[in-house]
Amino acid sequence: MSLLDTNLKDLYNSCIMKKVTGIVLIGGRSKRFGKDKIFAPINGEPITKKVIDVIQGVFEEVILIGQQRDGLNTLEVKVIADIIPNCGPLGGIYTALKAAKNNYIFVFAADMPFLDIKFIKYMVSLAGKHDIIMPVWNKGIEPLHAIYNKGLIPIIASLLDRKLLKIAKLIDREDVSVLKVAEDQIRASGEPERMFLNINTPADLETIPR
Repeated sequence: MSLLDTNLKDLYNSCIMKKVTGIVLIGGRSKRFGKDKIFAPINGEPITKKVIDVIQGVFEEVILIGQQRDGLNTLEVKVIADIIPNCGPLGGIYTALKAAKNNYIFVFAADMPFLDIKFIKYMVSLAGKHDIIMPVWNKGIEPLHAIYNKGLIPIIASLLDRKLLKIAKLIDREDVSVLKVAEDQIRASGEPERMFLNINTPADLETIPR
């Protein structure tokens, strides 16, 4: 590839990134964790700050979605509370789609500290023809490392109104176009065991790879 081709590719990628908003779902106060998980430290840095640092290098607009609480101002990112509280991740996705200035959002869980920029950029490059773009590997689907289109707003609103809060209810609909990114494509960028690793308990902090 010539230098000109490389520059054009970089310019194209830059334009694409600006059409997608990076979203971090911070939820509530992590009662199962015993304390507010989003501030749990990894190598001296809050876990959610590690997520933010990665995606701010990719997306022009980054928003945290979830319950307001003390300490969020230290993350220096816009925070928007759920429009419809207590509806889990699907409610967070709905709020994010309503709040984002772009037609697509890339949703990340706040407790995935080892995101892979190369794979994120690859997923973004696929945006354009589908409602959802989502990794699938031998551990299952990754709906909190996925891209969603604003066209889903009325569909999600209907699900929330009927208290159908599982993301699977959205993914499995015949009127929703889902592009599933296969495991071999994931592994071309990195190890899914690492990039999709999430922290559920304080014990997980002691055993995660550094």
